[in-house]
Amino acid sequence: MKVYLVKITFILLVTGIVHVSCNNLEVENLNKPDLLKALSNSEDVYNYAGSLFKNLHNALHEYESPMLAMGGMADQTTCSWGTASLYDLSKEPRRGFNNSVNYPYRYFIEGLWENCYEIITDANIILELLNNSEVQENKGMKPVDLKAWCYFITGIAYGYLGLVFDQAHIVHWDSEIDELELSPWQDVVDTGLVYLDESILLLQNQSFNIPPEWMGGVPFTNEELSELANSYAARILVSSSRNKKHNEATNWNQVLKYARNGIQTDFSPVIGDAFDFYVYSTIYQIYPGWGRIDHRIINLMDPDYPSRWPDDGLSWNTPDGSDPGPAKSKDARLETDFEFLTDNNYRPERGYYFFSHYRYKRYDDLIGNVWYGDKPQPDFLVWENEILKAEALLRTGILNGALDIINNPEGARKIRGHLPDLITSNYDEVLWAIFYERDIELINTGLGIGYFDMRRRDQLQRGTILHFPVPAAELAKMNIENYTIEGSPDGENISKGSWTGLDGLTSPLW
Repeated sequence: MKVYLVKITFILLVTGIVHVSCNNLEVENLNKPDLLKALSNSEDVYNYAGSLFKNLHNALHEYESPMLAMGGMADQTTCSWGTASLYDLSKEPRRGFNNSVNYPYRYFIEGLWENCYEIITDANIILELLNNSEVQENKGMKPVDLKAWCYFITGIAYGYLGLVFDQAHIVHWDSEIDELELSPWQDVVDTGLVYLDESILLLQNQSFNIPPEWMGGVPFTNEELSELANSYAARILVSSSRNKKHNEATNWNQVLKYARNGIQTDFSPVIGDAFDFYVYSTIYQIYPGWGRIDHRIINLMDPDYPSRWPDDGLSWNTPDGSDPGPAKSKDARLETDFEFLTDNNYRPERGYYFFSHYRYKRYDDLIGNVWYGDKPQPDFLVWENEILKAEALLRTGILNGALDIINNPEGARKIRGHLPDLITSNYDEVLWAIFYERDIELINTGLGIGYFDMRRRDQLQRGTILHFPVPAAELAKMNIENYTIEGSPDGENISKGSWTGLDGLTSPLW
């Protein structure tokens, strides 16, 4: 697929004027001169740059993001309401994606696509100003510091475009090209990692502080921002695989390098009006009467607990065939993080497989003040970084190193779960413990973590799409024939795997 441009420096601003003729696309970007005019002095440039991470964070965590749908697609969360395509994409058996400009829930991929490119475009404009030496030191930061910041933002934005979509555009601040192609997801992910690497390199050679309001009220030094960039790089690299074969071919030595240089404290921006950081996807997932936790997750903590609600709503696989009631577990997080509910308010005609006895309560302080209340909300937990490190150690042949992390008395498995040490020399048992921690501890933190993990293990229900197409509105704007992700399972675009609960129940096969 090719799009021919007369000239392009920045791309895909929604409010730009676009003239289309056949396969030629002439872009007149009216936003660029307006923005350049608005950024009339260095203080304006720094202030504008300071909004970029907030915009990116919110794009990943909006109600209008793929986060809610991905939770249902991974059988990590559940909900039978429409909810940003969650219902459509977690139906059983699974179906393809309706990539139509008339699809009522199309906003949940359009928003992420458009927001990421607006952020990349804004970062590109700032990088152009920096390259032209039009920006001076401000807020205790030098132009090179601001360049590292823009690389950090751009790397994450490209990384998530590569994680979510099957292809996307790659445009750098200094692009002067006559032809622009949609690049495959692997190239987009690689581009994101290159930007993060460039950011890390610059950050290591500077000394400055990031204004706290840029990061949701969290103060950051350049060293701490470098650590966060390393953690994001590890997350993106690991999450990018579309199947188990891809995952095993991951550069695990590089993952280990990133994770070893990753965060030392949880990154938890303050959510609410104080800094305009929001996590509406999490709020909808945990709000009473809305989303719940899939029984697959509860079954991990209690192997005797049914991993699926019976199809007829009655025939449980318990010894006496009756409703199991509350689960029991050695993991203390069953009580601290999950709430048992006797009844369901979902509609049976939509499928009993949506039903669940459990909701997630760990972050209920977010909804204590209607929808939010200026509360810190984890976006990247240290435990995620540690478990990424543990998996990289295991996959590079250092099993005991992985065990040391799992059994760390200061780690979440011990501090929050109160679980005994894992004593084994079995590779699969250690790997299972790593994914267990990711399944239990990382719920409602980063976008799509459960979905990406199930995808790279070939455990998404058969027929689940493995990524999303370029949004139909974007294809129409660029005069590219519409397409979608659907059809027979192939392991590259559509899952041909599945999962089996510890109770022996399986997800539907077709």
